[in-house]
Amino acid sequence: MTLRAIAPILALVALTTLSACGFRPLYATAGDDYQTAANMAQVKVALINDRVGQLTRNALLETLTPRGQSSNPLYDLSVTLTESTSEQGFTKDNEATIADYLIDADYQLVRRSDSKVLRNGTVRARTSYNIVDSDFASIEAEDAARRDAARNLAQQLANQVAIGLRSQ
Repeated sequence: MTLRAIAPILALVALTTLSACGFRPLYATAGDDYQTAANMAQVKVALINDRVGQLTRNALLETLTPRGQSSNPLYDLSVTLTESTSEQGFTKDNEATIADYLIDADYQLVRRSDSKVLRNGTVRARTSYNIVDSDFASIEAEDAARRDAARNLAQQLANQVAIGLRSQ
């Protein structure tokens, strides 16, 4: 039997296995009255300190509430960020040429009605940037890394919110 003949059989077995284990697509609505996007719009995101916190919160709001925040949210999301930079690549003169920018976020999703914690944990975003001879170029590269990490972190947080809301 060739691989072409076996592939459809394997796909069918994989699909039946997924349905048997209780797998549900996170954003699916067919056959289910749960609306992930509608529930995500009911989350109030607390202010996050510092510039990277503003970038993260803005990206998170764009993902969770693209039509604007609810006037009467059902859930609260609080996030605390920790930033760090570590130099990685070095020249013979011991000057750094590459740096890693890391953001760790501790989050907590709470239902307002009964103060039940639906999900909490830590997520991390990491980006790298080049350190060059031009101070301006290095500062711009670091700012770009900060923005990229904030967007990445916001997407991870949105995924965690969706999981928390889906599993309540």
